[in-house]
Amino acid sequence: AAQRASRAQQLAEIEHLKQLAAKGKLKQAIEWIRDFLEGNGKLVVLATHKFVIDALMNEFEEQAVKIDGSVSGQARQDAVDRFQTDDSVRLFVGNIKAAGAGITLTAASSVAFLELPWTPGDLSQAEDRCHRIGQKDSVNVYYLLAEGTIDERIARILDQKREVLDSVLDGKEMDEGS
Repeated sequence: AAQRASRAQQLAEIEHLKQLAAKGKLKQAIEWIRDFLEGNGKLVVLATHKFVIDALMNEFEEQAVKIDGSVSGQARQDAVDRFQTDDSVRLFVGNIKAAGAGITLTAASSVAFLELPWTPGDLSQAEDRCHRIGQKDSVNVYYLLAEGTIDERIARILDQKREVLDSVLDGKEMDEGS
């Protein structure tokens, strides 16, 4: 029981660090998104925390749609349809879990992760929302990480997990230290 409590405490501390990193980089991320939208077409931005998604929607509400846990049923499809067909809707904001699978967002050829999931599978699934049949352009993926924070550590962990998965599933060579 003590060991489980210790692990729970560690996870709570990691979650707190993730939220701090997200809060700390939000202003710069909004500026990056604004600069991107000035001339590069449509953009899909994915995050995990509701406060991040809400901040982005408040900032870009005139030109954005969202899918997170609060959007259900027909409203989800309406958001996708607006993003896909309405030229005035330039930004799709989504929760990695809620919007990371089962939808097509080929109107954009760029995806930006403001926060990272814990598994490479979730990351790949979310990236693939733009990289689908019907996509005419190559897809660019951006990772908006805060230097010197838990973001960098999670990115390294995801890279290591992806290496192991590639080795097991595809027979790719791994580094000795992996």
